[in-house]
Amino acid sequence: MLKLQVSGHSSPEDSEQIQNELMRRAKRNERITFLLPFAGVLALIVLFTTLTGGQFLSVDNLKLLLNQCFSMEIVVIGGAFLYAIGGLDMAIGSVMALSAMVITLLFNAGLSLALSILAGIAVSVGSMCITAFVRNYLKVSPFIASMCVMNICQGLVLTIVAKLGVITFAYSRAAWIDSTLTKILTLVIMALLGYVIFNYTRFGKSLRAIGGNERAARISGIKIEKCVFGAYSIMGFALAIASLFSVIRGGTADTSIGNGMNLNVMTAIVLGGFPLSGGANAKFHAPMIGALMVTILTNGLGLLGYANSMGYAIKGLLFVTVVALTYEKSKGKLIS
Repeated sequence: MLKLQVSGHSSPEDSEQIQNELMRRAKRNERITFLLPFAGVLALIVLFTTLTGGQFLSVDNLKLLLNQCFSMEIVVIGGAFLYAIGGLDMAIGSVMALSAMVITLLFNAGLSLALSILAGIAVSVGSMCITAFVRNYLKVSPFIASMCVMNICQGLVLTIVAKLGVITFAYSRAAWIDSTLTKILTLVIMALLGYVIFNYTRFGKSLRAIGGNERAARISGIKIEKCVFGAYSIMGFALAIASLFSVIRGGTADTSIGNGMNLNVMTAIVLGGFPLSGGANAKFHAPMIGALMVTILTNGLGLLGYANSMGYAIKGLLFVTVVALTYEKSKGKLIS
């Protein structure tokens, strides 16, 4: 700790020296915070490569890792905007399942793929905007509102499955979407667009301002309600895209789509060094690195035979541990 001696005879040189030291330490902490997630990824790769005798880095497993990572990376791109305002949301997985259900039903009925995807996007964005509306105008906690949306979406999916049974996606009509090239192009385009919007637009800066201090943001002229709707809409769009690829990969639209996504996203957020409360310390790349860490962890445990029995327990333990280490108790918020 830097010791500050307060006296009535401190010179301007002493004050400048103290300020420079504080700035130097702040920059050092920022570099450490930036590098830690990357170090975590490297550590997990080394760990599972060693434990699996090199099987982790096999070509087949790397392809599997890409498929496992893809949908989650798409979701956390949208999650960066939502969590920038402190929008903790529990409906993510259920909204994905409902969107996948709508896309599959319409596509199987003969509607074009483009129109089916648009319908899925509309359902997903509309579901997320319910939470935004409740947050903005009914002044209910977004966490509680998202729980209600989660139950609504789950109920709709369960009702449809109960009436129609197993709903299989017409894979042969859209097999090209499942190609590695399509996934890479989709991820790159969404990541680049998200990066630019998040970091270089007034909208992205407004979201971080809202997460930092909503009252101050409103006083400064930011239209809070519009920005909140925008954040939830982007999240809804990302969920619809992820649900499309998930249902194509899985082959059926049911409640398994989006299963565990809520915990995975929250774990990715905190592991990447992205504060759950949002604010100025929110970095766009952080949840993407965190998502890669979560995917590597899930994949590695699967290779070791512990995917189902230990996966949720370890991810839950990691989540609690990281939150405990990054929770600033004096101010009641998460720090990065």
